[in-house]
Amino acid sequence: MITTNHPLYEALRDIQDFKLKLAEYFKDKDVFPIKSKVELAGALPCGVSLPCGEIEAGELVKLMTDADFPIKDVEDLVIKLSNKCVIKKNE
Repeated sequence: MITTNHPLYEALRDIQDFKLKLAEYFKDKDVFPIKSKVELAGALPCGVSLPCGEIEAGELVKLMTDADFPIKDVEDLVIKLSNKCVIKKNE
C-alpha cells in the first residue's frame, strides 16, 4: 500500500479510477476502431457519469485532435482519453 500526502496523489488516483471505469465500460463493446470525435462521443455511455476529476469523458473528447484517431482498441482509448485529463495545481 502506498500512502502519501503529495499534492498530485488525488489527481493521479482520479485518473487511475477513470482509466479503470473506461476500460470496464468498453471491454465488451464492438465499437473499434473509432475513427473520429463524433464516433467516440456516440460510443460513450449516455446518462452514466465517467469523470476524470471534475471533467466528464464527453468534455475530454473535445480536447482530442485528428492525430488521436483512429482509436484501435480499449487500451488505446484508455491511454488517449486519460492523457487529456487535466491536472490542476491548487494555489
